Amino acid sequence: MTNQSTNTAFRKQAEATVRQAETCARNFYGIKLPDAAIDFSLRGRCAGQARVERNGETCLRINQQLLAENLDDFLSNTIPHEIAHLIVNWQARKKRQRPRPHGPEWQAVMQNCFNLEPKRCHSYQTTPARIVPRPFLYSCNCQEHLLTSIMHNKISRSYQALCKACKTPLSFVTRQKR
Repeated sequence: MTNQSTNTAFRKQAEATVRQAETCARNFYGIKLPDAAIDFSLRGRCAGQARVERNGETCLRINQQLLAENLDDFLSNTIPHEIAHLIVNWQARKKRQRPRPHGPEWQAVMQNCFNLEPKRCHSYQTTPARIVPRPFLYSCNCQEHLLTSIMHNKISRSYQALCKACKTPLSFVTRQKR
């Protein structure tokens, strides 16, 4: 099998699992949850994302690389995890509520509908999509901190950053060479 045909096979398995989980949810809750549009363009450390539009349309974004590297766990855990988000958010939008992402409603769907432990995060081996340079050295009372240019610029515009450990303000030391 070529890489492209392998990816196509994985996509088909993922789509079938999504439809199966949606059907399970419809039957369990007696709702008219629409079929989610599925997009395989997600990159980086995130395995999946679920989104419900204001008009009720649903969308799933799936990280194809993590799907291929962790197929069995992805199909049995990650897809139901994301479908649970769709169910909670789809039902909440009618009431104009904004439930917490991994709150009690989501946990109940994971346990009751899918019979799964409500785990917030996956444990897939990932590599960052990019490495953010941190050339700005700051210090506080307890340690040194390397910050990004974004945070450095915020601080230079009168934002006060505090150390999470000692709660003292960070002060600029130097810009490091690359």
